[in-house]
Amino acid sequence: MVKTIVGLYAGEIFAIVFIVSYVLFRKLESKNLAGRIYGQILWRFYKIAILELLLVFFLNISLYTFFMILGLLANIYLSYYTKSLKQSIGDIDKIDINDPRRGKFRKVSKASSFMLILNMILAIIYLLK
Repeated sequence: MVKTIVGLYAGEIFAIVFIVSYVLFRKLESKNLAGRIYGQILWRFYKIAILELLLVFFLNISLYTFFMILGLLANIYLSYYTKSLKQSIGDIDKIDINDPRRGKFRKVSKASSFMLILNMILAIIYLLK
């Protein structure tokens, strides 16, 4: 049961990072709209993921699970930070691509995706051990 939950968690991250984000940001004209939809999906994922990881942690206490929870919490923090940056910037489509605020926003967004990918890799390692 534990490995099934961790497998679900890894699959959810894969779907969000590599499929959902790609489709939204490549197919929608408005980056602002794509970001809003992606953010809503991400926040719903966090609610499910934290429950999954806590269940896994209580069923099988391990260092891997502890680090997956820490990684998810770090990602939630980055998402709050991204949200506050977005509120201070406004409509991302109306800002010049070379604007430093947009560059900072892009870096934080990439860091968030990187953290999710690291968590997915950690979950896969957990499954293979």
